[in-house]
Amino acid sequence: MRHQSGDDIGVFLAVCEAGSFVAASARLRLSASAVAKAIGRIEQRLNVRLFKRTTRSLQLTAEGAAYRDVCGAAWRDVHRVETMLTGLSDEPAGILNISLPPLFGAQIVTPALYPLSRKWPRLTLNIDSSIEQLDLSNGEVDLAVRIGELPNTGGLVARRLGLQHLVLCGSCDYFTGRKRPETVDDLITHDLIAGSTRGRPAPWQFLQPDGGLSTWHPKARLLLEGSLLTLSAIRSGEGIGLVPYWLVRDEIADGRLISVLQERVAGHLPVHVVWPAAPFLLPRLRAAIDAIVEAVVPALNNGAEEMSQHLTALRR
Repeated sequence: MRHQSGDDIGVFLAVCEAGSFVAASARLRLSASAVAKAIGRIEQRLNVRLFKRTTRSLQLTAEGAAYRDVCGAAWRDVHRVETMLTGLSDEPAGILNISLPPLFGAQIVTPALYPLSRKWPRLTLNIDSSIEQLDLSNGEVDLAVRIGELPNTGGLVARRLGLQHLVLCGSCDYFTGRKRPETVDDLITHDLIAGSTRGRPAPWQFLQPDGGLSTWHPKARLLLEGSLLTLSAIRSGEGIGLVPYWLVRDEIADGRLISVLQERVAGHLPVHVVWPAAPFLLPRLRAAIDAIVEAVVPALNNGAEEMSQHLTALRR
């Protein structure tokens, strides 16, 4: 938090976050006395106590907590508008907070974003790839990539980048001496690797001959959390698993992994880049969106073309 002269509310919020006058003063590069005076001015103006002070602790009063919640939201709004107004130059600059899915973000998206910080020295990228998706509605995230259907796009702008195609595959070693499945029912005779949903195998989806969808519950020998663990088991010859095609395209192309039932696999997921709606796009946001589109669209579309070619070759 940057301190500006006369910003008593900013000082108050810093104390709330830091938990003490001394810690807040270090963050704001002010003296502890200056911090105490700023809090005193607010308390005198409001005629309420914001903190319960003892020699060992500092706690918000009920009035202080209510004031913190209101001021925090307003301060973030003001800071966001100020950042927008000061970032209207043509050069991407400032901090851009980005939320990405862990594996797809690490392997596909972030390599396209790194060059931006080298090209634009005044641009700082703050990238989060936690499993728990951050909320774009509270102003903490400027840009996100999401895999799957978007539950709510109110107040957001979403650009569809393509589909994340899924592939059911096993290693070449696994299929040595084993017959490859030709129908979904044939999977019952194989060792299956499935994702875990609350301790149960995540269902797989298949296309029916009539074009409809069916949900199939694999009787898996291994339940693994995430595509990376699933791929590790597939590579080790532990069985057949379902993973994103972009993750294994090279290994399928050179024969290390073998895809099965590709004409039947369904459940492919849309991929979007999403950002909060605003009257205009800041240069840093536009630069990041362009970089993501340039990297992700070919990765997904090329994968779809390769899968189509693979299916055509299988039919011959």
